[in-house]
Amino acid sequence: MNYPLLRKLSVFSIIGGILQIIATFGFGYQYQMGHDTMGVAVIVGLINALGMILILIGMIAVFLYSYQIKASLNLFISFIVLFIGSMLEVGGMWTVTFVSPMLKVHAAELASTWPTPSGEGLMISLLLLFIGWVYFGISLATVKVLPVIPAVLVAASLFLDFAPLGFISYFGGIFWAIGIIGLSTAVYKRTKTEVVQGKDATLANS
Repeated sequence: MNYPLLRKLSVFSIIGGILQIIATFGFGYQYQMGHDTMGVAVIVGLINALGMILILIGMIAVFLYSYQIKASLNLFISFIVLFIGSMLEVGGMWTVTFVSPMLKVHAAELASTWPTPSGEGLMISLLLLFIGWVYFGISLATVKVLPVIPAVLVAASLFLDFAPLGFISYFGGIFWAIGIIGLSTAVYKRTKTEVVQGKDATLANS
């Protein structure tokens, strides 16, 4: 396996996790503190979408590293669901970032309802996102290739993130991002160590 490539990919999700934390605080500033202007919505939305894209790239490294060491059908299926759900959600984020602020100014009622078929489409993407990440987190925790606590955080935090708990729900996004950073950091450190060990073994045999 190309460990240098996996290490580089894991950096993407570390950065993405940091951006997600920033976006979470941004959403709190936007909605909880009453600063829901077009400018704030676009900036926070862009940070959120970019963070998810980077996380999705990094999760390729997390999956490949784990699957190479301990192949699991659950891990494979959960990653496919996660990838599809996350791609759909990125499309939804892009729409909300650039379309929703405009609708709030020119068609406030339309922006608040998201009528058919857009409402159903967003719900399907959110459902796949939820199932994929929870399933993936549980699968990672089960195979125990990477640290279990970040994997559990990735799965459990989604329940808090999707729960209608007002301000408290924002902490779910933070815990989820911390779990992502933890998994990605573990891949980064382990692939770096294994590359160094491989080079040492090569030198010893030469």
